[in-house]
Amino acid sequence: MIGIISGSTLGGISVLLACLFVYRALRQRLNARALTIQSPNGIAEGRFVPIGSIDQWVQIRGEDRANPILLIVSGHGLSMGAFTPLLRSWEQHFTVAQWDRRGIGKTLSRNGKANSQTWTLDRMVADGIDSAEYLCRHLGQEKVILVGLSQGSALGLLMIKRRPDLFHAYVGTGQIIDMLRNETVSYGTAIERARATHQTRALKALEDIGAPPYPQVRTWIVKQRWGMITAPEIAAWQSMAPRLILSAPNYSLRDLYSTIAGLYFMPQRFYDDYMAFDARRLGTGFGIPFFVFQGDEDVLTPTALTEEYMATVTAPASELVLLAGGGHMAILTHSDQFLQALLQHVRPLTISNQSASCMAYQARA
Repeated sequence: MIGIISGSTLGGISVLLACLFVYRALRQRLNARALTIQSPNGIAEGRFVPIGSIDQWVQIRGEDRANPILLIVSGHGLSMGAFTPLLRSWEQHFTVAQWDRRGIGKTLSRNGKANSQTWTLDRMVADGIDSAEYLCRHLGQEKVILVGLSQGSALGLLMIKRRPDLFHAYVGTGQIIDMLRNETVSYGTAIERARATHQTRALKALEDIGAPPYPQVRTWIVKQRWGMITAPEIAAWQSMAPRLILSAPNYSLRDLYSTIAGLYFMPQRFYDDYMAFDARRLGTGFGIPFFVFQGDEDVLTPTALTEEYMATVTAPASELVLLAGGGHMAILTHSDQFLQALLQHVRPLTISNQSASCMAYQARA
């Protein structure tokens, strides 16, 4: 009887899994159809590109490849390709490039964690510059717009300081300023919110690890997890992220695993570099237009720290735009507001830059 019941249960599970796979495949096909670009000068491609001596995944999409290139450098462990549907309207105005750097998404699927003990901020910055140069060569343009999200904003600041000639403008979101202060403030906010909303599991987990700094990366990941769970935006994010990841076109089961696994992986050496990051050490003067579009309710990279920093920034153009109701992931949860800020503040600069480049070329000719 036990064998019969076990066999019956196993059969039921098999049928359920088969149904889930069929449903996922259907959703992938529907999403792929909705994301089809049919404009004559459009581009929709994803490929592995040799970057920093390994193959790294780059996705490029847009309705007109002559539009300004917008390169998104994502946050810790986050593969942005799965969230392409949320940025679909952006592709009318920009050629949007998503880069899965080391330890993220499809690049993690291809390379695993090989040599991760050698990863540093400097290595990632060099990879990011290689990515921007590839996009310029591939699309026949001189510069890109750089958007840095969370950890990607630390990389982004280092990239524009090293190679300002490659970028029309910088746009930070979930902007990292001073990691030590950032972690101290965000930890205190998470504790307060857990108490106020009676999230006892979150409160216990946060109290158990204590306040930062954390010598070990695994402790920081615990803090990040519960900090996100107590954040105001979590309801919108929880309903959005799993659905989009599971139904992402051209994502294999291995890619799905890597997309999730990347969120829980950071080499200790890279972590030590990242925790020591302080944007103020780079100076607050920039040779390119400098913007931050930040959720006004961001509690993981507290908006108050960004406001302090932006008051000291000097650049050819600069602006802090607060996205009403947005949190740390406002670029995705409030993508329409983010796009409007890009169109108002950033895209016009690329048109003037392109005109200046054409005039310089004609003068040389």
